[in-house]
Amino acid sequence: MAMEQRLYDAAIELFCELGYQKTTLNDIAAEAEVSTRTLYKYFPTKESILRKFGKENILALKAFSGKLPHDMPLQDKVIETMVQDFKLMFGLFDVSYILHSARDESGMFARFELENILASESIYCNLFKQEQLKEGMEPNEMVALCASIVMGLYRHCNDLYRFRKKGTFDEKDLRAFYRTHIDAVWGSLYRSLLSVPARNAPLLNIDKHLFGSLEPNR
Repeated sequence: MAMEQRLYDAAIELFCELGYQKTTLNDIAAEAEVSTRTLYKYFPTKESILRKFGKENILALKAFSGKLPHDMPLQDKVIETMVQDFKLMFGLFDVSYILHSARDESGMFARFELENILASESIYCNLFKQEQLKEGMEPNEMVALCASIVMGLYRHCNDLYRFRKKGTFDEKDLRAFYRTHIDAVWGSLYRSLLSVPARNAPLLNIDKHLFGSLEPNR
């Protein structure tokens, strides 16, 4: 585990410094002061390193969300999860630079980004599912649709916030920024969450898997 972390740290440092595309596996091995053979045992490709980054962040965010106080209002849980997600993704370095430099013609970046969006969305799904259970409802498709809306808002807010607030972020300011946007839609979203969707609703029936999963451990 220590060796894997050593290689991973070296790779992330080089991705930030050189960009994903310009960093080679040989560069990573040299930075970690190990042989390429040792590197291949843990990370046979650069993509495997990127996937570890995404997986670790999702696991950390899921653990954080799961430990939020049971009696905390749902809107506060959503906002605190957003803030923590931002801290995990951008608190130590600008991960967007790594991801932007990882774009390639094979579509690897697009697959990685989609996997992370759906994994993050499932965390909000679970928050909404627990709220429906708390209100005596059988969880339904609205948890996934509401989670999809929150994810879209989260990503949009990140782009706006990071463009306007370059440099070290202020957690209190970031939380207030999210809340301003969430407040604008929360009443409608919450009413929708606690409503029973029509079984012939066209949006929900087009392709349900696009809206995540009702399963909490997805």
